[in-house]
Amino acid sequence: MRLLNVDSLELEVFSGNDVPEYAILSHTWGKDEAILKDIQNCSHGELQSLGRYKKLRGSCKIATSFGLSYVWIDTCCIDKSSSAELSEAINSMFRWYAESTVCIAYLEDVNASSDPEESRWSFTHSRWFTRGWTLQELIAPEQVVFYSQAWTRLGSRASLKDHIQQVTRIPSRILDGPENQLKQRWSRRLQQFSIAEKMNWAAKRETTRPEDIAYCLLGLFDIHMPLLYGEGRQNAFKRLQEEIIKSTDDESIFAWRLPQHRCEGRHFWGLLADSPAAFEADYGLDDIKGLIPTRSRYVSTRSGFSTAMTNRGLHLELRLTPLPADRSGTIFLAFLNCELRRGQGSINPSILLQRTSWDNESAFVRIRPDFLVLSMMNKIILPDELLATLAMDMREPITEAIPRQIFVSHEEPEPRYLKGIIFHPEMKDPDEESPYAIQVRSRSPTWQFFYDQHKELSGQAECYEINFDLAPGPTVEELKSPKLLGVLELGFNSVHGSLPEESCLVVGVEPLPHNPFGTPALYYMPWYAFESQAHIAKGEFEGVLDKTRRKDHVRLLHVVRASIGSESKYSSLFYTISLQIENMQVQERSVLWF
Repeated sequence: MRLLNVDSLELEVFSGNDVPEYAILSHTWGKDEAILKDIQNCSHGELQSLGRYKKLRGSCKIATSFGLSYVWIDTCCIDKSSSAELSEAINSMFRWYAESTVCIAYLEDVNASSDPEESRWSFTHSRWFTRGWTLQELIAPEQVVFYSQAWTRLGSRASLKDHIQQVTRIPSRILDGPENQLKQRWSRRLQQFSIAEKMNWAAKRETTRPEDIAYCLLGLFDIHMPLLYGEGRQNAFKRLQEEIIKSTDDESIFAWRLPQHRCEGRHFWGLLADSPAAFEADYGLDDIKGLIPTRSRYVSTRSGFSTAMTNRGLHLELRLTPLPADRSGTIFLAFLNCELRRGQGSINPSILLQRTSWDNESAFVRIRPDFLVLSMMNKIILPDELLATLAMDMREPITEAIPRQIFVSHEEPEPRYLKGIIFHPEMKDPDEESPYAIQVRSRSPTWQFFYDQHKELSGQAECYEINFDLAPGPTVEELKSPKLLGVLELGFNSVHGSLPEESCLVVGVEPLPHNPFGTPALYYMPWYAFESQAHIAKGEFEGVLDKTRRKDHVRLLHVVRASIGSESKYSSLFYTISLQIENMQVQERSVLWF
């Protein structure tokens, strides 16, 4: 660690326990700051006389007034030409400010005034309060003293806490400082604040380099990570959040929201915010403006599943429940283990997730980040304009949320399709060996027949397949109504000698019902129906294309239904249609005796 000797104006290097007591400067950078090479190349006389070194000389004078022989100034105590030294310094900066004897906060744009109101306005409107780096410089030190442009003392952090809280929204118990308290206790006190609260303190701050909006928060969250200038603001802030998630289970990190105009033209979002500005609390429901998610005081139902990160998204556990007004079955409320507190009451926030895949019920993406859904006493609260859109009765309690392990993508997902449909002419019986042998008597041209001798022993040698490479299926965007893909005429031959039965199995795909928020569906639904051979021969498909008229079973000596699953083939996933005899106990319960 380099320190500037206030008497000789020379830089000295210290390490470990050899570091003496020192003052540390907090300021906003100007156009002509003193840098490391200036200190190394200029004479003592030049440093004492040239105008561009006035800030350096003023800092040394204030340090001397506190009885200190050394001062740390970021402009000249770091070799910024060395990326390794710069990275080490930024990762150590919070600790350096915390270990200083006093922090000299120099507000170059503030002039001392005898008029209290003018002085207050000038102080609270200083550029110093808008910069990203000065946030940790305000919070970390044991003692912060503010000075005007003319180096007139304005007051300490503790004496000015009301003004500072007004402009920064940082609670007074932080601004009171850890005077006469152990530093370890001070660190624990900072950890009591939620991630969302600390992000909110930085929400309106800016940095010159885009990546610094993330790097300036490293110490506030006790995070250490390499610096990658050039990666951009979003990537840097995403990496910061990923590191934070590794060290905490605080779900308020997901309780960010955006102004509505920022969401226009985009439907899908990940769980991580793009910048601290997303944690701004001055917009949203009027009832919760200014409220920031805090750590929950109560125990939540969790299995202890750890959050895991990939380059594609987050694997985590959240409590989910379906949105009552959603007919598509894809929109869920994800309840976060944090609180919005007002008085003695607490409101639990949740975010909206949309399922992204038919074959994976744990894959989701976030939608509508312009608001948080609130819940209180098992009822949800939404903005009035959304209530009208959803046509929901909010008096109806929601279903109890259940912890689920899910994956939420970082990026906007694209529809992904299964490769086709497979049918094995066999029937499953949950009670005993199937009493029916299945024979495919005819098929539509979209179905292909395959026979695999290696599967003769398993009874799955015969296979019928619709391959979308050969018979292309529709895209999600193209599909506006149910589409028929293929027909199989089936014969059911009883092994007990009764007369054979026949029916046609019709398969297809259909779009999901629209969800209340108007976000596009990311997959479609497969369907099946049983229909008579006579209707199929006449080309009468109205009974299967109309969802309300579809026959989902065929009644023989037993009730036979089909189920739709998935199967891997050619290293791709296919829908599978399987026939199964309904459990006899289920059938018996459905019989009415008069």
